[in-house]
Amino acid sequence: MKSPRFVWASALLIVLGTITAVLLVRSRPADAAVAGTGSVDDPSASVFLPLVYADYVPSSDRLCRLGVGGGQTIGAYDVNSLRLGWYLDWTATLSPESPGGIGYMPMVRLSQTGPYTSSYSFEPGETQILAIAAEQRGVTWLIGNEPDRRVYQDSLEPHVYATAYHDLYHLIKTADPSARIAAGGIVQPTPLRLQYLDMVLDSYSLSYGEMMPVDVWNIHAFILQEKAGEWGADIPPGIDATEGELYTIDDNGSVEIFREGIVRFRDWMAAAGYRDRPLVITEFGIQMPPDYGFPPERVGAYLRDTFGYLLSASDSTTGYPYDDNRLVQNWAWYSLTDDNFNGWLFDETTTERTVYGDHYAAYSAAMTATVNLVPVDLRVSQVYSESGQVVSATLQAAVANNGNVHGGPAAVTLYLGDPLQGGSLVAEQTVWGYAGCGETVVVEGSWLTAVAGDSEICVIVDQHNQVSEVDETDNLLCTELSLLGHVTDARSTEP
Repeated sequence: MKSPRFVWASALLIVLGTITAVLLVRSRPADAAVAGTGSVDDPSASVFLPLVYADYVPSSDRLCRLGVGGGQTIGAYDVNSLRLGWYLDWTATLSPESPGGIGYMPMVRLSQTGPYTSSYSFEPGETQILAIAAEQRGVTWLIGNEPDRRVYQDSLEPHVYATAYHDLYHLIKTADPSARIAAGGIVQPTPLRLQYLDMVLDSYSLSYGEMMPVDVWNIHAFILQEKAGEWGADIPPGIDATEGELYTIDDNGSVEIFREGIVRFRDWMAAAGYRDRPLVITEFGIQMPPDYGFPPERVGAYLRDTFGYLLSASDSTTGYPYDDNRLVQNWAWYSLTDDNFNGWLFDETTTERTVYGDHYAAYSAAMTATVNLVPVDLRVSQVYSESGQVVSATLQAAVANNGNVHGGPAAVTLYLGDPLQGGSLVAEQTVWGYAGCGETVVVEGSWLTAVAGDSEICVIVDQHNQVSEVDETDNLLCTELSLLGHVTDARSTEP
């Protein structure tokens, strides 16, 4: 939200190999000890422990699903009492505050530089973005803030947003290939806003000849009238309609409309080919002031009801497969201190927690910390041959943690054949940590004794029960893999 917006207020991937296979971890687990030498499960390896600060909160207590729209001085407030997992501050900062060790999502702000044009500007600039991406590896970058909101926010026509997203996606990835780039940030998931995103995707495909590469979809989930020139969310740039959803002021606190919007957006994601992407809500809450019919009790009830829905809502056909088919992976309440709207969690002057913050803290305190490690993918990546004979293969497996806190360490064990039916051990390695909310840890290595034809490959996570999980029955994944269908690099023994 950040700045007046409304007119009314103004896998683990592991390649099979020998026991000494090299492991390449693509996403750095939070709070993991990092081995300086030796293999990841070598007890003699040098180990560097994370710095521990006075206000540090163990990752086992921080809830990855819960966030807040905060600010660059978030460390001035007792946000650890909320068990926050992450926050955003509507900009990108090289050294953001991290009270208790919570995560941070940088944002690149956009601006169209004139009507009927494809040009745009962005903030921060290229040099700073590259520096931040190199320093904060593996984080989620938010591209734009409400590009569909005229005047008060980023306000870009769909083809301009497509161009900006393309350029910034590739800019950030050059500095950090492990970065996750999030598209969207629309005001609310209504049909009119989905039309805007359809136009973005069409423009991207037409301009670059490919599907828009989105690692994470990002939305805001407000409930506001869509009517040109009147209070609410207005009409997105590039759309000629004069009205969309004509929500009332009282609808601003409708849990039913909130739920409908989330389902609508997940349906849209699946139809557009993005079901296998996570969804994050970076702003939602009550904007209308108390004297509009939204006293603290009603705001608190809305927080509890929406949080409860987001924790439980799932769909076997549209939900995120790596997160037990949940519809939404992470969400941020608006806001930390902005008393221009409703629901601010802390008083900006006194830094004391407000009644709204008390509601948030009470809800998060009652949440049970959960870890659940699930193998979600196993595939052939490359097969190498010499003189027409298969000699080695690169295979990939992905393990996700669909719990709500960081978990680990836990071993990953790979077998040729079902281990429950006498399969033979290929390799075992320890991964020190798994972030929650459906995120995967990715590892890659080589199977040096690969054989041609079909083979049943299995992966087990936490076979030795190192981690207490909410479900101990979903740790095994087996699949038939054909090496011959994946030969990608032929090597000859001849000079």
